[in-house]
Amino acid sequence: WVSEMLRVAVIGGGPSGSCAAEVLAKAGIQTWIFERKLDNAKPCGGAIPLCMVAEFDLPDSIIDRKVRNMRMISPSNREVDISLDRVYGETDKEYIGMCRREVMDAFMRNRAAELGATLVNGLVTKIETGSNRQGPYTLNYSDYSSGETTGVAKSLEVDLIVGADGANSRVAKAMDAGDYNVAIAFQERIKLPKEEMSYYEDLAEMYVGSDVSPDFYGWVFPKYDHVAVG
Repeated sequence: WVSEMLRVAVIGGGPSGSCAAEVLAKAGIQTWIFERKLDNAKPCGGAIPLCMVAEFDLPDSIIDRKVRNMRMISPSNREVDISLDRVYGETDKEYIGMCRREVMDAFMRNRAAELGATLVNGLVTKIETGSNRQGPYTLNYSDYSSGETTGVAKSLEVDLIVGADGANSRVAKAMDAGDYNVAIAFQERIKLPKEEMSYYEDLAEMYVGSDVSPDFYGWVFPKYDHVAVG
């Protein structure tokens, strides 16, 4: 009875939001998942470990390449080659999956929708939190499902909200989560000639050092027909 009455909105349609929506939908809870850009190519390396492939039941169709060699470049330009063959022996069962985030995210969102979650192509612009921020919560959002550049203003009342809307989270602001650290990332996709692309047939590269990235690392990850550089 409780699960039938409970209304939950998941704000953000990335892997976290999609997983939350899938769990809620499987439990029979009335669920909405909001995502503004259904074809968003997030600036992310897109390397997924085998444990994630298994845990999230991801099919081969979303994996562009199965990489078995990684080259790490230090701040002093020393190179270390890591081969899964050396670690596990010659087997094709161990790999690092390279995927495009717009492909993986869409798959996970659509799976949540197939299980019963309502997928909304919309941008939440304001959240009314109710008495003492305890709900019920009213979401004011722009609905872009018609394909127009200007969304249609709509609202939805729910009992709970799951915030999965990233660094500039409106959910975090509504609940007064306070300040938190963020990092800026960017990515360029480069289509190389076939002979140059063959260099990255089974190789990914990571560059560590403040000259490349003061906060994290730089990468060259091969995808279906291009490399992603970030």
